[in-house]
Amino acid sequence: MAGNKEQYVIGIDLGGTFIKGALFNRRGKMLAKKEIPTLAAEGAEAVATKMAGLARDLQKQAGVSMDMVIGMGIGSPGQIDGRTGCVIRSGNLGWHNVYILEMVKKHIPLPLFLENDATAAALGEKWCGAGQQAENMIMMTIGTGIGGGIIINGRLYRGASSGAGEIGHMVIQPGGPLCSCGNKGCLEALAAAPAIIKRAKAALAGGTASLLAETVDFTVRNVFDAVAKGDPVATRVVDETAYYLGIGVGSLINIFNPELVIIGGGVSKAGDLLFIPLCKYAEQNALPALWPSVRIVPAALGNDAGSVGAAAVALQRQGYGLYV
Repeated sequence: MAGNKEQYVIGIDLGGTFIKGALFNRRGKMLAKKEIPTLAAEGAEAVATKMAGLARDLQKQAGVSMDMVIGMGIGSPGQIDGRTGCVIRSGNLGWHNVYILEMVKKHIPLPLFLENDATAAALGEKWCGAGQQAENMIMMTIGTGIGGGIIINGRLYRGASSGAGEIGHMVIQPGGPLCSCGNKGCLEALAAAPAIIKRAKAALAGGTASLLAETVDFTVRNVFDAVAKGDPVATRVVDETAYYLGIGVGSLINIFNPELVIIGGGVSKAGDLLFIPLCKYAEQNALPALWPSVRIVPAALGNDAGSVGAAAVALQRQGYGLYV
């Protein structure tokens, strides 16, 4: 670093539909933000070009020179290898063994870092969100799938090959429903949004009266709205979902002894309708000696979690501290 020149970092949240980017100063203040279509069908090289162009747009929007940007992090869905910059497998993008960092490097002269999007979001919550005061925490994101990240002693735990945090693929019910990963009974197959919808439709097929029967293609939000109105079918569906999530969260508490568990993702927007039963079942599955030292809270960053987290990855991987 030359003199007292301000430093900046870019975070890119690479999604199947949109690429969201933001530029931050070292204290986590967002100075520029932009979103563009991913159009993954155009190919990985085209997506890499888009991400590099987005980074330049953010730099110009913030009014900073590129030599003041110390790095860029990319959060990608799917299995990644952060050591090689490879997206090993991503159903959202339709990619298999794509060395995306090599492609982006052709277009932009920055230190680049790749991380799983949900894992990155955990570090984002540590930097600027609900986990700022926690040194040992776990984040679980519940949406179309279930992912997460693990923070140990203030640092992102990545594992031997950058694969740590695949919370959705803990087997909760041996021999249970088939998961997208090929295993049976994974938490994702039991408690992610598609599983909630499937369970609700199966309950309706039995002919039980329900508010959900009035909607042909209902969503998870419809299910939770029905719970709020006292619908018995929806209440049973959500309670069962919370039961499986509670087993998962309780097991994580027993393994890692965190002070904080953050729940994010679209399904978490249900609030207390989900959190109250989830906490009940988590307590039942956690060791009594560990439960008093942990809090379970909602995520704070919302749709910005991915870009904040990707920027935090770029900082921490280069040895910079995370402070606000």
